[in-house]
Amino acid sequence: MRKIAPFIFIFVLACFNIAILGQVANHIVIAETYGGGGNNESHWANDYIILYNPTASNTDISTWSVQYAAYNSLTWHVTNLNSTITSGSYYSIQEAGGSSGDMAPLPFVPNVIGTISISATKGKVALVNNQIALTVSDPTSDPNVIDFIGYGLANAFEGSGAAPAPNNTSSVRRKDNNGNNTYGTNGSGWDTNDNSADTYKETDIINNPPLPVELTSFSASIADDAVKLNWRTETEVNNYGFDVERATILSLPDGGRNSGWKKIGFVEGHGNSNSPKRYSFVDNDISSGRYAYRLKQIDNDGSFEYSKVIEIDLGLPLQYELSQNYPNPFNPSTTIKYQIPKAGNVKLTVFNILGEVVSVLIDRYEETGVYSISFNASTLKSGIYFYKLESANFIQVKKMSLIK
Repeated sequence: MRKIAPFIFIFVLACFNIAILGQVANHIVIAETYGGGGNNESHWANDYIILYNPTASNTDISTWSVQYAAYNSLTWHVTNLNSTITSGSYYSIQEAGGSSGDMAPLPFVPNVIGTISISATKGKVALVNNQIALTVSDPTSDPNVIDFIGYGLANAFEGSGAAPAPNNTSSVRRKDNNGNNTYGTNGSGWDTNDNSADTYKETDIINNPPLPVELTSFSASIADDAVKLNWRTETEVNNYGFDVERATILSLPDGGRNSGWKKIGFVEGHGNSNSPKRYSFVDNDISSGRYAYRLKQIDNDGSFEYSKVIEIDLGLPLQYELSQNYPNPFNPSTTIKYQIPKAGNVKLTVFNILGEVVSVLIDRYEETGVYSISFNASTLKSGIYFYKLESANFIQVKKMSLIK
């Protein structure tokens, strides 16, 4: 017995170590599911499913599918997938939408669009390595099922229990690669084959699903008969880079048209980053006139997202101007736009109703140009706030409302 005991101890320890190392899945996982699209009080017009590749290899899913069944049903609805999920990337599937609620389009370009109507509170979602509909109520033992999430009152799930029940304003998310309730920057690969332990309910989905890049500022300035574009990101996930696009504005805004968008350059991204990154691009191929610019941020898997459009005038004199923030009211972020007619120090400050400074957004030298900056008030309470622009002898104050 004495000789056997050490062997048993080593064997158990080895198994324990394997379990610890195995918390991050070695296959594609279901990172998130949302079924409140278009329902009362929902944020988004459509349901969606997000996949994530936690492995070190790209995976071809062109013959795979995602499938959904009601919480107690054996009838499965199928959305066929396409293309490849690169290592560390997300893959988004837009599904059906409802007809009520304060709805906005999904804040991402889906990789594929399906027609499945997903329950907001209880149901079953399967990732399958073929495109044939499942035929049983509990397919968790089917070798073709790559990943599975049963949530709410689902009669099938992985492990000891179902994932928590979401609602019209929340989703079921998989924990990150460290086993924490965070999403996006640390992946979404936690998998102990137990839905109740591997997932959580996220009640704030305003920023779902994670976009490849969090762009916090984008501005244009005039320098030596050229236009210099500057932008900044706070975080990046699988960022391949930015196409820079320009359009010539042929009439005033109330006439509203331009010459059409043209790619004028490309700036390489930083891939994955949790720290702020600054970018710039100089457009020398211009003459007097009015121009619009936008960025096309491209993910490693080819998906993309457009920035807001900024404009600059190279023919008419600029005046100092502080625009009303948009959106207003807002929660938690809003954009403030301003323009300055000559280079100099610019200060943009946010105050509360007591006159106390809560944020200094800008305090630096800037060239002549039109600028915009994002203000994130996630740490502030609901209420009225003021923002003030100061440059040379110019001072202007405007009011904005934060409603949480």
